[in-house]
Amino acid sequence: MGILVDGGSAEVIEYDDCDHECTIENTGFIEHPKEPGRQVCLHRCMHGCGLVLLEPADFAQWRFSLLGLATLVARAIGASGSAIEDVPDRIVLVGTVAASNGESEVFLACGLARDDARVVLANSARLNASSSPLLLAVGSAPAPGIWTSQSPPRTAVLAEHATLGPDGFDFDLLRAFPGGIVIEPKPAEWLRVTDAGELLLEDVSGITHAQAKARVTKAISSGKIRTNGKTGHARRIDPDSFSTWRLEQREKDLAAYD
Repeated sequence: MGILVDGGSAEVIEYDDCDHECTIENTGFIEHPKEPGRQVCLHRCMHGCGLVLLEPADFAQWRFSLLGLATLVARAIGASGSAIEDVPDRIVLVGTVAASNGESEVFLACGLARDDARVVLANSARLNASSSPLLLAVGSAPAPGIWTSQSPPRTAVLAEHATLGPDGFDFDLLRAFPGGIVIEPKPAEWLRVTDAGELLLEDVSGITHAQAKARVTKAISSGKIRTNGKTGHARRIDPDSFSTWRLEQREKDLAAYD
């Protein structure tokens, strides 16, 4: 299903069939002398098991994929768009679902009960820019006091409503949010590049509006100003990082004037 992905080969494993649980190093594989094409790793147990043959699968490791789980959720709820990582391994934009009065973006997050949850949320550009997000926490509810905005998203715990069985993955978004998908737009706090350019004209002299917008765009490209991660007309600028950068530009302009 894509929930687990290849995590590479382990360097050392414990041999369960040995009473002493001896460890076996991954020293590489050779072709079995009597079975062409079969790759094996040889280990001689010093506790009486004798010569042990292991195959690559014995050293296989797997890791959890939040993006893979998000893809499953997207299919289950009929979300449009592709699943996109917002914060790697922590927050994923699942897709967009329709409601009676608009559309809502669904996000999937893990580790929101950890100590770094507040920092992760602050770096979640798409979640912060979403006008009406629904947030699914994978296994446990988000810790209180982690929200960086005054209007946190509606949340639900995926593990409390999803099932995984013989028929595959099943999840009902309306069951997780019993009040329905309610579109509650956030205040229009984020800025367009055009608006940011106009504000910059108040602080920097001797430039045109087009030059001001170009400066803003350059600052975005260099990572000095955070955005919602989108491009073109859909791009929106985080007001806090813009204000910090704008103050620097004002001070530079005053210093040049002096």
